[in-house]
Amino acid sequence: MSRPLRFWLSLGLSIQVVLSVLAVALVLLWALVPKIKTEASNQHELLSQAAASQVGHFLGSFDAQLTLLAGDMAVKLPSQFKQLQEMLDTAAQVQLGIEALYIVDPASRVIAVGLPKENRSLRGNLLGIDFSGRTFAMEARQRAEKVWSNTYLSARGNIVVALAVPFTFSTSAADHPKKQYVLVGELDLKEVSRFAGRLSENNRFLTVIVDQRGNVVGHPDADRALRQENLKNLVTLTAAHHDAKIQHFRLDGVDYIGCLTPIAETGWTTLAGQPVEQVYGIVRSTLWLLALSCLIALVITVMAALGVSRRIAQGVERFSGRIGAIANGDYNTRIPPSPIEETENLSKNITVMAEAVVEREERLRENETRFRTLVENVPQGIALIGEDDRFIVINPAFTRMFGYTLQDVPTVDVWWLRTCPDDLVRIKLIQQWQEQVKAAHEAKVAARAYQLCRADGVLRTFDIVVERLPDSSTLVTFVDVTEKRLEEARRQRAANVFSHSHEGIMILDPDGTIVEVNSAFCRITGYKENEIRGKSHLVLRSELQNEEFYHNMWQTLTQRGNWCGELWNRTRGGQLYAALTDITAVNDADGAVQNYVVLFSDITQMKDYQRQLERAAHYDALTGLPNRVLLADRLRDGMILCLQRNVSLAVLYLDLDSFKQINDLHGHDIGDQLLLILSQRMKDVLREGDTLSRIGGDEFVAVLNGLEHEIDCFPIIERLLNVAAQPFLLADMDLTITVSIGVTFYPRDNGEADLLMRHADQAMYQAKQQGKNQYAIFDIVQGEATIRLQELVANLRKAIARDELVLHFQPKVNLRTKTLIGVEALIRWQHPELGLLPPSEFLPPIAEHPVSIAIGEWVIEHALEQIEIWSCYGLDMPVSVNIGAYQLLSGAFKLRLTELLAKHPDVSPGHLELEILETSALQDLDQVSTLMFDCVNLGVGFALDDFGTGYSSLTYLKRLPAAVIKIDQSFVRGMLEDPNDFAIVVGVVGLAKAFYRQVIAEGVETAEHGESLLQLGCTLAQGYGIAKPMSARDFLDWAKAWNENNRSLRSP
Repeated sequence: MSRPLRFWLSLGLSIQVVLSVLAVALVLLWALVPKIKTEASNQHELLSQAAASQVGHFLGSFDAQLTLLAGDMAVKLPSQFKQLQEMLDTAAQVQLGIEALYIVDPASRVIAVGLPKENRSLRGNLLGIDFSGRTFAMEARQRAEKVWSNTYLSARGNIVVALAVPFTFSTSAADHPKKQYVLVGELDLKEVSRFAGRLSENNRFLTVIVDQRGNVVGHPDADRALRQENLKNLVTLTAAHHDAKIQHFRLDGVDYIGCLTPIAETGWTTLAGQPVEQVYGIVRSTLWLLALSCLIALVITVMAALGVSRRIAQGVERFSGRIGAIANGDYNTRIPPSPIEETENLSKNITVMAEAVVEREERLRENETRFRTLVENVPQGIALIGEDDRFIVINPAFTRMFGYTLQDVPTVDVWWLRTCPDDLVRIKLIQQWQEQVKAAHEAKVAARAYQLCRADGVLRTFDIVVERLPDSSTLVTFVDVTEKRLEEARRQRAANVFSHSHEGIMILDPDGTIVEVNSAFCRITGYKENEIRGKSHLVLRSELQNEEFYHNMWQTLTQRGNWCGELWNRTRGGQLYAALTDITAVNDADGAVQNYVVLFSDITQMKDYQRQLERAAHYDALTGLPNRVLLADRLRDGMILCLQRNVSLAVLYLDLDSFKQINDLHGHDIGDQLLLILSQRMKDVLREGDTLSRIGGDEFVAVLNGLEHEIDCFPIIERLLNVAAQPFLLADMDLTITVSIGVTFYPRDNGEADLLMRHADQAMYQAKQQGKNQYAIFDIVQGEATIRLQELVANLRKAIARDELVLHFQPKVNLRTKTLIGVEALIRWQHPELGLLPPSEFLPPIAEHPVSIAIGEWVIEHALEQIEIWSCYGLDMPVSVNIGAYQLLSGAFKLRLTELLAKHPDVSPGHLELEILETSALQDLDQVSTLMFDCVNLGVGFALDDFGTGYSSLTYLKRLPAAVIKIDQSFVRGMLEDPNDFAIVVGVVGLAKAFYRQVIAEGVETAEHGESLLQLGCTLAQGYGIAKPMSARDFLDWAKAWNENNRSLRSP
């Protein structure tokens, strides 16, 4: 792109000044930024260390206080409970931030609780708590050393961190051996957050304290610590304490520069940070000052350059204006004299050039007139194409050929689009065109044929010649050769059809004399062309078709001008052959017959093959008995006859017993011979009118028609059993075989033909199961039940594919603390016609069917998906699913469970609980126990469902690793009225406590149920009194409302 001279002068001066200013700015930045960064690094490192030191001192003080307290209690006796309680209360009151102090006995039970004075009314709720689930306390006892815990939710509902200090009461009594106790002190994280807040206020820094898992335990905003916000994915934390001390991170939409310092006592980390805006404020101010200086220098330089360049460019602009006038055709313009010698010489040369241009333009106009006259009058289409593929000129012949003017097809691409609408064909033709143009550029001129479409849609053939002109334009000549090519093609086709046709062709004169034949005629008839020409067509006729047939043929030919049909003729050697013949009369202009054209094909082999196919289509190739197709026809005919004559028929399905052993031991040839003999034997014992069919390898079907009574068929069945059991003498061997027969009767079994055969087949399998070599009659009632089961299975498979199955979720809560502890996933079927079906409508019939495994795996997978979805809403919710005995003992349960868990890596296996019926485990206790332990190793938990409905033996509880026992809802519902149900509930709760298992009650429908269960020590429950099963979306709303309504009950 050209620019004025003064533009380039101004630009050059401006660039020099800008580069100088930028160089100075970069030097200043190079010296200033590292110094600021070093100071910020030192400052943040000192602050982080100070924060870590103060938190460490605070935690160390707490550690020392608990250690001293444990030492003081160690000199006491366990029986001095009152003194121990007072020591705990005093320590809890004095030490700042203590949530609670516990003494845990060797059985992991809390025997003493120390609380601040304002919370001591809650002591009764905390005594007796089971600490076996607190792994840090168990670890302290096992390792005999102090252990810090991760953060967790205390019994009072606060986020705490705890220190476990093991100690032993000093006693010398022989009946009181020394046992390891644990002092557990819970520290409220609100105090840690107050520490972080004071550090942040004093130093205008953000101070955050996180634990080993990345959870916030200390923050100026205490609520963030209480929510256990996780910063594990923060870049600063993942970078840890490697090479860089100063880290950049983004938190709450603000960019920070911070430093990490570990806290040795707990393995926590202190993160001290300061906003980037605050750190780099001086640098940004300096940069803005430098930028403003550069801008002022640039403005001053450009203004100076414009002033200088304007005076230099004024003279050049006057000279340029005169030259522009000449370029626009004003050749008489004179350039004024210039005091500059070079400019004056250039002016004279331009004047000479203008005079030469005038002369050449005149000659061009004369040549153009002659060329245009020639182009417009030639019959060929002519087009001139420029280098940019635009049509420069097209002549009238081109417009007549294609129907397009220059306005219609301005470019070659538009012309191709209009003359070749088909995309694939156009791509091919354009490729040929480009090759032809390339050859023309290489001075190779050749014509190529193209089929192109005119404006009226008619397809025409053109010979196109392309020639390259000296000025790099392209001259294209078009010749329409459509009629010429069509005539050539017609002549060639006629010759090819007559000479190379696979059909015999014979041309007759009006009297029936043979005028011409082709080579196919000679091949079929055996006559040579020279010996048959001139003879009557009657030499080909055979005696198989009478004179009446030929009379009718000629009559049709005379009336319609055409006849088509089959003729039986004879060859030169006298052999018969069938010919599919077509005779057409060819008339002259006056309508008189000029010739007859006879076309025929030899279909003799086809007629023979047709007969063979008809035989093969209806009869077995080995035995010659009717096959399945013919059997179906005869069975349908027999069923119609039964209805017409009020009689019955019997369908017998016969299958040879152990026939495979004969084939395996003696070979298939012996087996085929046995089938031939047996087929004849069985056919001989049937009545005339009965049908015996072979429908498979060793399977036969017999149809016994016209039975007045159904019992009339039994003697025939006995004869079939007897003849099958007789020995077969084959290859000097006596072979024996038996047959099993299934029987069904029509119209008692009122079904279609295919259904009758299936029912007889089912009865045959029943005969085999009963011992073989006998017959069994189809049970219609049992068959209908089987059909209903098959339909249910098929519909359930479709329901899985169509996503008609849904999960509803019933909450499980802690009755004492009102805490939501999990949900049970319950399947429902959203039937397109029957609506929402409960599991009792479709699960019991398929309990022992493989489809139950597919449904069970569907439930597990969708439960895992729902756990993931809820976690996105901030709801951390364990889900329990029911597992049937058939799925559990299928042999692949552990493998499939492992695969399903692997598909959801973000879901903790501990959030999935498998509920198995008590009666399921009783089927194979050893196998179930081994399988449950394998699944527990994967991290999955187990619950025993409907406990109390089976044997509920102590051995049963001892051997199965089920952490939860669910009391069957039938006992819970009746416990308030029925003493027996109440006694069972009491017994189950006692068993659970004895075996250290959690117990949950199903079927809690009223507040009275809940109060009674709490009195018995059962705190976990589910039932309609709490909430009915609901959809996943409804459960989110319910859980939110539950937590809001019961928050005041859980707060201290």
